[in-house]
Amino acid sequence: MPPANHWIVTGNFTADGAVAWRRADGTWSRQIADAGLLADEATAKQLAAAASAAEQREISDPYGIEVYADGKTIDPLTARQRIRANGPTTPIRRPDNGRRRGS
Repeated sequence: MPPANHWIVTGNFTADGAVAWRRADGTWSRQIADAGLLADEATAKQLAAAASAAEQREISDPYGIEVYADGKTIDPLTARQRIRANGPTTPIRRPDNGRRRGS
């Protein structure tokens, strides 16, 4: 993995727990590709603190993470953040298709 060259702010949507990525315009997206790139950790911490104080009804526990961005993609550096960005590492298979008996 290349070294970090940017920071982004992430959290979770309060309504449904889905992963949220802060856009450059201050709104939130469900896609990491929409995340606004920041130059340093201090800016990420400042924006996360502001979101925590002002947007609690929309976003839970915002924080900054280091990423590598090459102009086409944004790649989180840790396994945890890659899973949050890209989804489960194994296919989800359920023999019952998620349905309850008698439904």
